Amino acid sequence: MAILFGTVYGVVMRLRHVWGRQLSEYSLVFVLLVLTTLPAAAGKVYPAWVIPDTLNVRSGPGADRKKIGTLSKGTKVLVTAFRNKWCWAKLPDGSWGWVAEWLLQFSAAKGRALAKQAAGSATTSSPPPAWVNASNVNVRKGPGLQYESYGKLRCGTKVYILEKHGSWFKCRTPGGRGWIRGDLLEFDVQKGRKLAQACSGTAKAYIAEDNVRLREGPGTNYDIIAILKKGQTIYVTQRHNDWVKATVHGGRTGWVAKWLIKYEGGDSAARAVAISPPGQEFPSPVRSGSNDERNELRGLAAWIGVDRVNVRYGPSLEHQVKCQLSKGTKVHILDLQGHWLKVKYKDDADGWIAGWCLNFTPPGTPVPVAKENGHDVEVRVGWVAREEVNVRTGPGTNYPEIGELTLSTQIVIIGQQGEWYKVAMDNGKVGWVASWLVDTRAQRRVRRTPAEEVAAARQAARLSLSHGGSEMGSKIVNTAMSKLGAPYRRGSAGPNAFDCSGFVYWVHKQHGITLTRSSAEMIKCGKPVPSDKLQPGDVVYFENTYRRGISHVGIYIGNGEFVHAANHRKGVVVGSLSSSYYAPRYVGAHRMY
Repeated sequence: MAILFGTVYGVVMRLRHVWGRQLSEYSLVFVLLVLTTLPAAAGKVYPAWVIPDTLNVRSGPGADRKKIGTLSKGTKVLVTAFRNKWCWAKLPDGSWGWVAEWLLQFSAAKGRALAKQAAGSATTSSPPPAWVNASNVNVRKGPGLQYESYGKLRCGTKVYILEKHGSWFKCRTPGGRGWIRGDLLEFDVQKGRKLAQACSGTAKAYIAEDNVRLREGPGTNYDIIAILKKGQTIYVTQRHNDWVKATVHGGRTGWVAKWLIKYEGGDSAARAVAISPPGQEFPSPVRSGSNDERNELRGLAAWIGVDRVNVRYGPSLEHQVKCQLSKGTKVHILDLQGHWLKVKYKDDADGWIAGWCLNFTPPGTPVPVAKENGHDVEVRVGWVAREEVNVRTGPGTNYPEIGELTLSTQIVIIGQQGEWYKVAMDNGKVGWVASWLVDTRAQRRVRRTPAEEVAAARQAARLSLSHGGSEMGSKIVNTAMSKLGAPYRRGSAGPNAFDCSGFVYWVHKQHGITLTRSSAEMIKCGKPVPSDKLQPGDVVYFENTYRRGISHVGIYIGNGEFVHAANHRKGVVVGSLSSSYYAPRYVGAHRMY
């Protein structure tokens, strides 16, 4: 077609020059239109190579036509037609466009030399790639934490390194240029590519056992919707506690116990799968019979038993917070899953609340208690502590049995009479269990060792990261928890002894963040954080402890807890924001990074 177009166009123009008006302009236009509608592949094809560093591709034969793309130096194109010193060409990606004829090299030898020269230049001057290796990494305006963050990148994002300053790298990112800390980047190309694939959010896996049940929800109390065979392919899209949400290859979507699958990419592929997303309303368990018939808890009244409690979208700390309710607020129970209760509060809104934050007796009345280390502790949730435990209709062995519970079954304690607990169970039923056969959460916390405190804090930090928390916040928590048990010494700021503000000051300094030294001045640093948006690593403030005004400070570690240098007697310990001492003295929180 190129020869045909060029030849005929030239002939027509010469005829018009010789014959003048004897060849009408309308005939010329008609001929040209017919020719331009012929297939682009018809006739001879002329290979050509781009001469300049950048060449614009346009929608028509002229510099005034719309720009539809660009080509780089040495790029090979296939020209099939010519018009007014412009070429109609097929581009490397299969698309078509018009490029300037005088900016193309039609000599094969010279064109290949251009391509080779361009390739060599790219090898020596193109910025090296890197991949983001953590979730929600900040891109900053300068090389340091003191510079403002104007965006975040997800794990696996590819960037290009432009400049280095200390431990910071200036990068070209999909959203523009900015600075990223070096430890948050993967520079190895093979590892980076695997990371990008792993962080895609969906992981391929296989069923590891025969006759695996696919359920409607993440638990054995949900209905079975399919039976899966060993080796069957699934695609995992969400994680929730010990369950994964997966789509069966060519089939249905449901939940499978995570220990019954194997990921194609191993554990790294599993980490790429998202935790149940923020804001997702979580369904109630599906039980045999209607919920109203089987759920004896439905409509039962309860009251918030701590100063502030988070209402979440689903039954775990992995779910985002919907709102907060204050101590004494009355709610009505809709359902139960494990230690979590679905409740209805004002204006018929509903959400999930941790059972250890609820009382089933009105404010001012006694709540269930147990002895631990010589002290009474309020008990609200627990686990069955024997292989098999009888559930009875009343508080004594003389009452009939109505069922059995097995070791480690989760229960919610809704009442007490003597040595017996009235408990609510996952099946929606209520019964009585002997207290000496139950290990409660409150008693476990009293017995918790420093190592267990550290593990719990790190787990909270990991949960925060999974739905938007900060990598820096997690590191701050890990550093703070490494000093658990260190002695309190007034005026000290580490590394072996601390007062409260000295502890916070020292921890942040280890991560390149410099704060003022006193708690009263420290509150002027960073950005305020609402109590329902707290993340591990945030600094929390208290007033009127040993003196008036801001007088105490700590570091939030998640789950309503904070680590702080308490006093000479305790040293660095974990405290609760909802405790009777700290809750009324809580002032607020700031984020320092």
